[in-house]
Parts: sequence; structure tokens; C-alpha cells
Amino acid sequence: MSVAAAPTRACPVDAARRLTGGCRTLTGMGRFARWHRMARAQGHRLREALRGPEEPDLSTGPPPSLNRLDALVEGFAAGQPVHWTLAGPPRPLPGAVDVAAYRIIEESLTNARRHAPGARVAVRLRYDAEGITIEVRDEGAGPAAGGSPGAGRGLLGVRRRAERIGGSFTAGPRPGGGFTVRAVLPAPEEMAE
Repeated sequence: MSVAAAPTRACPVDAARRLTGGCRTLTGMGRFARWHRMARAQGHRLREALRGPEEPDLSTGPPPSLNRLDALVEGFAAGQPVHWTLAGPPRPLPGAVDVAAYRIIEESLTNARRHAPGARVAVRLRYDAEGITIEVRDEGAGPAAGGSPGAGRGLLGVRRRAERIGGSFTAGPRPGGGFTVRAVLPAPEEMAE
């Protein structure tokens, strides 16, 4: 059995809305685009279910959630300056998005500690009507050429986690040094739990 996703193209709804002053047709297109992203996320979840189970979460503590971001950052801040900022009014996120956001930040901080020990790290969360954007930047020298054994599996897992819920993910070195991880996760306001 195979599951295939139909190719899609981004609809420049926001740009068109600005040019036309926000007519009803474009508002409907925006809703359609939002529901289309949610349907794609469902397709990703179906493909993942058919692929087989992930590694189980064997932690015995409270479940991962952005409500615990202070504790996560505090745990990593020992020996490494970590600062986080928030833009936009925070709101409850669907469970899968909340867990994915937490895990993306957790893996990004782990990588910063491993590849840029002692370097300054900035975590930025931005909520908007469409979802949440996460950006984690370190001021280190970036990953060493050749990387360490097993390098890349963490970022690959983060990418899959973001894509599974219909989000996007980029990661890479910045010119002049440092490394940036960026994830955009869909969570339209009407999906909030």
C-alpha cells in the first residue's frame, strides 16, 4: 500500500489581499489555503502511521509542552547563556504542535550545547494567526567539517516532526559564524484547543 501526496503550490494570498484591499474571494482563498495545509498535515500523519511507530517516549516526567519552556531553557542555561523571547500573544496550541515545538527547541539547544559549547544562544517564538515560528540561533563557530559520528539524525528527526504536522523546517550555518534552526508550524487560531 502506498500513500502519495499531490504536489501543491503556495498561494500568495497575503500579497494578493494587500493589493486588493482584502476582498471576500481572497478571504475565502485564505481559509481554503489554511484547511488545505491541515489536510496535508493529516496526510503526513497517515503516511507516518503506515510507516510504523516512532521510538517511544520513555520519559516519566510531565509531557513536553511550551508551558515548560522556562524549565527547559533553565536546564540548558547552566554553562551556556540562553535567552528566549516571545512575539505575539501566546495561545494554546493543538497537542501535536505543542509537543513538536517543545521537541524542536529541545533538540536545537542540545545541538548548540554539543557544537557551540559556551556560545550565546537565542530562542525566539513568534505566534501569529496562522501558527508559530520557532527560531534558535547560536553564536558558535558552526558544526565542524565532517561532523561527529551520527551527526544529522537529530535535525532529520526535527525536520520530520515539523513536516508531519504540515510545517516547514530549515537549519544551517550563518555567514560569519553561528547556526540557525527555524521551524514554522501551522496552528490556525480556530484550531486552538
